[in-house]
Amino acid sequence: MPNVLSWLGRSVPPIGIEIGASAMRLVQLDSTRSDGVRHAAVIHRDADGRFDVAEIRRAGRGFAGCDAVISPPRTSLTVRPARLPMLEGEELRDAARWEAAGHLELDGRDVVAEPILVGRSAQEDGRLEMLLVAGTAATIESALSPLCDAGLRPIAVEPAFLGAGRAHAMRSRRDVEREVVRIVIDVSDQDSWITVMRGDGVVFAKQVDVGGATFDREIARDLGIDQAEAATTRREVSAGRSDGLVTGAVAEAVRRAATGLAEETSMALRYATVAARLSRPVAVHLSGEAGSTPGLEGVIGRAMPGVSVERDRVLEDRLNAIVRLVGDGGPASGWATALGLALRPAPAKEEAA
Repeated sequence: MPNVLSWLGRSVPPIGIEIGASAMRLVQLDSTRSDGVRHAAVIHRDADGRFDVAEIRRAGRGFAGCDAVISPPRTSLTVRPARLPMLEGEELRDAARWEAAGHLELDGRDVVAEPILVGRSAQEDGRLEMLLVAGTAATIESALSPLCDAGLRPIAVEPAFLGAGRAHAMRSRRDVEREVVRIVIDVSDQDSWITVMRGDGVVFAKQVDVGGATFDREIARDLGIDQAEAATTRREVSAGRSDGLVTGAVAEAVRRAATGLAEETSMALRYATVAARLSRPVAVHLSGEAGSTPGLEGVIGRAMPGVSVERDRVLEDRLNAIVRLVGDGGPASGWATALGLALRPAPAKEEAA
């Protein structure tokens, strides 16, 4: 009987939770063998910028279990490339923590770090190419404390770009798509992350200081309104609730504001095809709270000759189903990270147990 109960416990997937600047999004799948959505919820920060523990508890009633894979606020994590020795388990994590501590100029005992392998073979010096995801323990614990107080149990902490990339690479878990390369641009209200995926693994990731707020400044200048009203206008246009003239004005402002993001994406394409010796990407995907902003797709597409900006219809259907379930009226693309966190595979040792 204990073995049966253990197997049943592992069949309950974790809750994917993205802690955003203004809201927390929670998603859980039907099972570890299904991409169907069991439940989803959104929780907004209160007037003091905090998340209410009682509200998290109420939202949690629709979920099974308490395990959660969490993306903390973007500002709480730093991502840096690194080359680390060929170690495993805790030895590799220790090496990653001290490497990150050197970059952050902090005491290694105060740093939490997780290495993401991006190279498949060791370099001449015997080291492997990795991305270090790091932050201070105090900052991460502070972000997670409302969830822990509400009875949830964090089993992993991941950066938002990893969740967004995994969501867009759902089909790449199949053997026939293991080598498929795609670029995912996750555009939040604060910034953007450009992620190059090979199959369902990350090869390259870079943060760019262009996001919804960047668009809002240009929109405010063009329309003669303040930035708060510009943000509301941008969201209304993205949801298709504005007339053609306003939509055109927003798209023009966004095209100017997104130039830097388009240039960085073009550089990521060159890295993928030259430095990393990958096959040409099959597509670029836009994701995130501001990823569906009119004008953005066009400026990215013009910077990527021969690679189209595509929508994954299967993923979009699933994201739209989440929006209907939650009924918050926000963009469907804003749910990609939470869904990708919910898709995080179990550690190999658990799967083999």
